[in-house]
Order: sequence, then C-alpha cells, then structure tokens
Amino acid sequence: MSTPWSTALATVRNTGFAMLVAGFVLATSTPASAHPHIWIDANAEMVFESGKLTAIKMHWVFDDLFSMTLIDEFDKNFDTRFFGDENTTLRDNAFVALGEVSWLAHLRKNEVLLPFTQTRDFTADITDDRRVTYDFTLVLDEPLDPVKDTISLSVYDAEYYIDIAFTQVDPIVFTGNTATSCHFEMSEDEKNRIYFDLVAPIRADLVCAAQHGDSGSSGGLAPGDMVRVE
Repeated sequence: MSTPWSTALATVRNTGFAMLVAGFVLATSTPASAHPHIWIDANAEMVFESGKLTAIKMHWVFDDLFSMTLIDEFDKNFDTRFFGDENTTLRDNAFVALGEVSWLAHLRKNEVLLPFTQTRDFTADITDDRRVTYDFTLVLDEPLDPVKDTISLSVYDAEYYIDIAFTQVDPIVFTGNTATSCHFEMSEDEKNRIYFDLVAPIRADLVCAAQHGDSGSSGGLAPGDMVRVE
C-alpha cells in the first residue's frame, strides 16, 4: 500500500533509505500494525495581515534516527548543513509529496476542514545536535477572520506512522495581528478522532478579539493565555 511519505521518498536510491521506505509501506499495509516510526516536534506561527489570517509558518524538528537518515542521504558535502542543490533535492524528494496529506496540518474553519494545496519558502537545516529541521509556509487559499469564525489547527498523521505533536514551549505564536488580540487554547479533538477512533489529536483553537491600537509583536499573548492538555 503506497503512502504519501513513501511516495515522497520513493526516488531515493540509497540502500538505508530504501529500507526505511520499505518499512513504512509494510507498517501501513495493515492498519492494525501501524505505529509511529518518525517523530516530529512542530510549532506554528500565525501570520496576519489587515486583521486576517493569511498564512501559517511551520517549524518541524525530526527525531534523531530519521534525522540521521536524511543527513546521510542529502548532505552530500558532509558539512552538516543543507545548502543550494542539497536543499532543493531534499525538498523535491522528502517534502513535496506530503502535500497529499496537507503537510500533516489540519486547519478548520467552523469545523470544516480546509486542506492546504501549496507551500512556499521551504528550508531544511541541521541543528548543532544533528536534528533535521524543516521550515516552510502554508499558504491559505483565502484570508480567514478568527474574530468572526472559529479557527483551529491540528497537526497529525491519520495513518499514525508519523507522530507529530506541538512543542510544549511556544507551540503557537502570532505575528502581524495589530488589529486583533489573540491567544490559543489547546484541547483534545474528540470530534475528529483518528487511527480507528483510538487517538484524539490535539487541536489549537484561536481565540481573537478586535482591538484598537498596537498589540505589539507578541500578538496580544500574555501569561495565562495558553491552555494546554497534558
């Protein structure tokens, strides 16, 4: 059974990578056997213009093992960075095809799912402790008004091959929202359970109110604004 992640990596010829892809296909060919093989820490930056949400900047950090696999395959000059053609090759082979699953981001407006169809500004890098990061911007088809509508964001892989979760520190930040005061509230999304109804993904609901004046670069965040489910 083919999956978006295996498709994303299908053109890579390295033996170690091929083994990883084969394991992915095997794990997801029988749903009951699926369990996480890749872990991602994620946070999101909500980008506002003229009081509307226009884009979401994502930052991913991969687990040590999968990072090592990506580094071995795509860091051709062994400088522990991805520059130029390395970045382009990684994007084309291990990122673009994830568009089939909306890059694991699930945005809802009044509980209606709004799949992402395009991204921009993709950059991959390697941290000092050799973990691979992805930075990219999810492009909204049209601006959203979180004052008027209920807006939420979840990050998950419905097949549960990838365990992606919001970071504990600054999972959601806001920029450009000078016309609104916003915070987020975390909860389990019982309405949209995944993996045979066994898992309730965490969702971040945006709570925004119109305001006059400049809320500052923090987007109106203040201690006590963030509600998390442990």
